[in-house]
Amino acid sequence: MFIGGLRLGGHRVRWIGHEPHRTWPWGPLRIRSASRSHTAAIDSDARQLCYTNIARLRNRSLRKSYREAVCTAIQEEQPDVIVSYNADPWMQGVAAAATLESIPWIPLVLDCFNPLDDDWRRFTRDTSLALGVAFISHWAFEHAPVARKHLLAGAVVPRRLPTTAARGEEHPLLLYAGSHSRAGGLDLLIAALPLLKTKGVRLVITGQGKGLDTGITRACVTTPGVEDLGMVPEEELAELAAAANILVNPRPLEFEDNRTNFPSKLLDYLSYLKPIVSTRTAGIGPGYDDIVHFTASDKPADIAAAIDTVLALPDLDRDGWMHRIDAAVGQLTPERAATSLVSWIDHITLNTRKDSLT
Repeated sequence: MFIGGLRLGGHRVRWIGHEPHRTWPWGPLRIRSASRSHTAAIDSDARQLCYTNIARLRNRSLRKSYREAVCTAIQEEQPDVIVSYNADPWMQGVAAAATLESIPWIPLVLDCFNPLDDDWRRFTRDTSLALGVAFISHWAFEHAPVARKHLLAGAVVPRRLPTTAARGEEHPLLLYAGSHSRAGGLDLLIAALPLLKTKGVRLVITGQGKGLDTGITRACVTTPGVEDLGMVPEEELAELAAAANILVNPRPLEFEDNRTNFPSKLLDYLSYLKPIVSTRTAGIGPGYDDIVHFTASDKPADIAAAIDTVLALPDLDRDGWMHRIDAAVGQLTPERAATSLVSWIDHITLNTRKDSLT
């Protein structure tokens, strides 16, 4: 989506990456380059790297592969900037290649380890060669000890939902689309269902991991009104979203990852232009206050209270809310997000050049 936004803005992009696997012996020993048809599904210019997938060698092998691939791409493409997904250990190969050719390196930090564990020391080390750092988390943007930083705007592509009306007030439908895990807060949401004051509410669950968590599996079976469909085709998911009264994102606040990332599920939900109830994780900035109904906490009772509040909204208030969502999504386009990033990169690059001449 983001690469598409850059291209729509007239920018030329070369994509280099690797296919992640569990380390050997649970995954392949040696990861080969993907087939052309597979990389084309990612991007027409995509190149996927080979690496050795042994625990102690994996990062070193990836770092070497990235450095060689980026050096080659620099010679072939003469890029203005090198942008990486995160600043992981293997991305130091990207940083080294960019620095060698005096090309700016910008990591987009979309998730990382908890920086408070060592007072940001590892993060500072891993981004020491960066011209600037872009963040998707509002908390990370606010707290990272970085001189030149940028908050990435969310990007949403509205979906065309079937013309199915939300099911009536007699049997309201909640939709959770995401991981069947405690990290996704599914256990909290299921626990909230019996606490609802609204009668006859149904919860439909879709997504990966059905059956992996025995506690969640048991709760799905024993809690009235819960239907776990597991993974469903996109067409069926769209039909469920069209029929839903509320899309729910109950992510727990105790998970450290919530500081340094932004719940992509929230952007996915916004693409359906439907009412959303969500916990407010640290990575979510104040810009979503008018378009998402946030719970008072991640406790099941507070999640239930937020759902009851939204279900009880008068039609006029609900219509006004939907209008705000529609207007906000119209501003959260991939093109705008890409343009904002490119403008910031141009700005800090220009200022750095001016500083070097003075």
